[in-house]
Amino acid sequence: MSSIVNKDAEFFDQHFSKCVEDANGLGKVILAYDGVLNSETISKLETEIETNILDKNLPKSVVKKVFFICIESLQNMYIHGHRDESGAKHNFFILYISDKAVKMITANLIANSAIEKLEKHIEKINSFQDPADLKTYYLEHLENNELSEKGGAGLGFITIGMKSGNKLGMQFEQINDDRSMFLMEATISVD
Repeated sequence: MSSIVNKDAEFFDQHFSKCVEDANGLGKVILAYDGVLNSETISKLETEIETNILDKNLPKSVVKKVFFICIESLQNMYIHGHRDESGAKHNFFILYISDKAVKMITANLIANSAIEKLEKHIEKINSFQDPADLKTYYLEHLENNELSEKGGAGLGFITIGMKSGNKLGMQFEQINDDRSMFLMEATISVD
């Protein structure tokens, strides 16, 4: 089993390195984290995100959006990230800034059986042209949805879409017959 874990870890390490390199080519990396997520790590990352984003002298509204989206994304990975055969979760988080936007890239394991549902959910969120329509969808979803076995009502991606004001990027890369890497990008416009 350890060779499978190493294969998953190696897969994530390669993608993390490439994403950091790509982000540095498009802007400047503010924070990059590749490792285990737990409550303590998320708390430390919150502090780093806040410190690093405040250093950029961005408008307060942008800082609040970035902070919210980052924390929501980290919590989503921590709570909903899939585990490999040995129980390990693999994930990474990258925050970078360009001239016109702050961007966040997250990646975590997902069961191949869950991809279609998640893909449809994000496509639905991205289909709204008017922010008011997305907010209505959020309220309907809040009212009509039951909690999942992990305690979520499927609202995390909707709130990320609402706060960012931009379409969410998503990509799935198959690791094996059971698992894939789910990569998400959220963009917060600076101007």
